[in-house]
Amino acid sequence: MAKYLVLLRGSGAPSTLSPQEMQKVIQKYMTWSDDLREAGRVLGAEKLRFGEGRVLRGNAGKMAVTDGPYAESKEIVGGFWLIEAGSYEEMLKILGTHPHLESPGSIEVREVEERPYMRA
Repeated sequence: MAKYLVLLRGSGAPSTLSPQEMQKVIQKYMTWSDDLREAGRVLGAEKLRFGEGRVLRGNAGKMAVTDGPYAESKEIVGGFWLIEAGSYEEMLKILGTHPHLESPGSIEVREVEERPYMRA
């Protein structure tokens, strides 16, 4: 089976949600992930912290580091999954039930290219 990296992009949770509504949203994501994990498809998954991180860029042969990305950005990466599936078509079927599709955010899916020299 192939491995696919799934990235969630969006502007973050709306600030208009009550704590109870926010908990319901979180529970949908957790249930979706737990169901996929129980099916033996999840190789890894994490939610990323808002407003933390660093961006590195090459600048005339030197590394330039800036803080970010910030939650104020139009679109941030909020989390990821590494999932096993037989094909892109199967991944689209799996992702078709993802709760992130209920928001204005997007889901990016990319097949991992196996390279023996990149294994940890």
